[in-house]
Order: sequence, then C-alpha cells, then structure tokens
Amino acid sequence: MRILFLCRFLPHSLARDSGRLDSYHYIKSLCAEHAVSVIAFVPPEDEPGVAELERLCERVVAVPYDRDGVMARLWRLGGRLWRPQVYGRNYSGAYRRALHRLLAERSFDVAVVHGMMAGYGRDLHPIPAVLDEVDLFSMVAHQLYRNAVNTFVRLWLGFDWLRTLAWETSYLHTYQAVFVRSTKDEAVVRELAPQQAVAVLPPWFEGLEELQTTPLVRPAGNTILFVGAMNIPPNIDAVCFFAQQVFPELRQLVPDAQFRIVGAKPVPAVQQLSQEPGVMVVGEVPSLTPHYAAAAVVVAPLFVGGGIIVKTLNGMASGRPMVATPIGNSGTGAEDGRHLRLVAPDPTAMAQAIAELLLDDRLWQQFAQNGREFILSNYSWPKTITTMTSMLQKAVD
Repeated sequence: MRILFLCRFLPHSLARDSGRLDSYHYIKSLCAEHAVSVIAFVPPEDEPGVAELERLCERVVAVPYDRDGVMARLWRLGGRLWRPQVYGRNYSGAYRRALHRLLAERSFDVAVVHGMMAGYGRDLHPIPAVLDEVDLFSMVAHQLYRNAVNTFVRLWLGFDWLRTLAWETSYLHTYQAVFVRSTKDEAVVRELAPQQAVAVLPPWFEGLEELQTTPLVRPAGNTILFVGAMNIPPNIDAVCFFAQQVFPELRQLVPDAQFRIVGAKPVPAVQQLSQEPGVMVVGEVPSLTPHYAAAAVVVAPLFVGGGIIVKTLNGMASGRPMVATPIGNSGTGAEDGRHLRLVAPDPTAMAQAIAELLLDDRLWQQFAQNGREFILSNYSWPKTITTMTSMLQKAVD
C-alpha cells in the first residue's frame, strides 16, 4: 500500500514526547512492507529529524513552523477562538497548500490522519482516510473544565468542551475507520459513532524495548521518579502538586526520600522546584533507562489525561512499583492493588501509599513483578502492527 500520514509535529526517534515517538514507530514498522509518506509541521529544533525520516519513507514534506513569531502566535490564537482549541491551533494555510501540492504529485491508497489534524480530512477526498485518535480530545477538554477554579476560565473551558465534543463527533463520522489507543476510548467512540469501524492500537513506548531489561531488584535509596515533557501543563501541574504537597508528607515518613523529575524543556515553575528539599529537576536525558533503574517508585499524579498514559506503562515495564491517580492510569487496563497502586489526588493518602512500598520489600517486589508481567502479557508490538495493517487494508478495499 501507499500510505500517507498527516501528522502534527514531525515524528522521529529523538522526539521527546510519547505521541511523536508512537507515530515514528508505527511509520517505521509500516515502511518495512509499504511505501509511506509523511507531512508534518517542523519547527527548527526538529529539522535534523527530517533526514532520518527520509531514509525510511518514500516522501517527507516538512512544513516550517514558527513557534515564537508574533504573527504566527496571533494566527494560532485566532484559530483557537474560531475553532475548538485543539483543532484551531493547528489550522494552517501553509500546511493545507503543502498537502495539496503533495496530492497533486503522488497518488495514495489510504491516509492516516492524526486526531489534531482531523480538519484536513476533507482535503483528502477521494482517498480513503483513517482517523488516528491518540486522545479523545473532548474528554481532556472536559477534565480541564472540571478542574478550573476561576469562574471566567471555567465558563470558557466549558464552552470549549462542548464545541470540542461536537466537532470530534462530526469527525468520527467522516472517516472510513478510527484508531484508538485503549478499550476505554473504543467504548466512547462506539457510543458517539455506533456504525464506525474502530480498532484499538496500543501505543509504542520505551517499555516495549530497553526498559524491560531493567533487573527486578530493589535499587539502593528511596528515589521517586516522574518522567514527562516538562513544558506540558498536565505534567507541570502534576509535579508541582507532588513536590509541594505530597513529597513533604512523604519525607516525614521516609526522611531520605528523593524526588527526581526527568523530562525535556522544564519551565520556570518546574525549575524552581529544585529549591525544595530532596527535589532534583534533571531535564532532558539521552536515555531514560538509567533513571528508571535507579528509581524505587515511579509516580503519575496526573489531574488531566486522555487516551492511554504512557508514563504509567513505562513504569510498570521497568519493573518498578507504580503509584498513580486514576487519571494517571487512564486507558492502561492495569488493576489497582494488583499491577499498581491507584490513589486519589490526596497528599496524605499518596504519601502513605508510596511509603508502604519503600518500607516493605515484599510489597515492593510484588508490585514490581506484577506490573512487568502485565505489560508482557498485554502489549505486543507485532500484534499491534498486524491490527493496524489489516484495518488500513479494509479501508482501501
């Protein structure tokens, strides 16, 4: 098949966010047997990734992305006012023109459209297109609305949630099929679009490869680990909550506990957390494996999240006990009390749950073993690629 991927930002192996790594590994796997082309925004820092993708793909179209220019920022602001935020900020005349030029140059059997780029689906006709809903954005928008405190902000976010739901439902009906990342999202799509063909494609994550080689041995020390891009609001809120509210209570129970924050582009609010006793802001790292190996417990204290939470999958795959809020376990299928510990976003409860794992070697080993076995039993990349290829072939037929 000749497959076209419409991505938001360029997927490549050195991308520091799970969404683009996920897309990169899907594309890489499909390139083994199919002719794949990609169109994506490419900010300056991602330009080295173009050559890597060109070695795999038949065609790569890089649409320049001005992240900081005044006019570009005003254009994106206007887009967020005109359309739901998740779709409006990605509306681009340059992207649309580049897509039209590509379609005039080449023919494709099928297209895969990243959820944030769903509005470009109309430009693909008559090519069959599959919508890749990495997240159900209406669910995320609802969480943001629900968590808002300021009255004006809450009203705006409530409006944005309702229009996101309306647009998302419309998009679900206009594609030949839909990919989702979890059975939870599959159930929602089937409710919104009962006649739609849906396939669950679990994401690629580091735990499918090197993290599974981490020995199931309790490391020295009591290091707590959080991993995530540190310029993303849900991750910022999570680490600030943990460092400022949970961690002080944990240190009363385990005085030598350390909290390590690993992730690219930490914003000032995150950098300032290093002033808290026992907190270390590491920033971007070349490999996550040593940090998981040195961690005694991994945490995902999220308040907002959709699709499937990759950081929770990675924690279990690495053979480290995982402690998360219910949102932090979104879509994984892991069971509380068996594969991981789920705790409401309550500082005292979370601190106590982590302390129990740090102080009880038998309990630590139980959750470390069960978490990894859950990943080995439920996440198979070859099976995922077979499911994806089958659905794409059905869309072509």
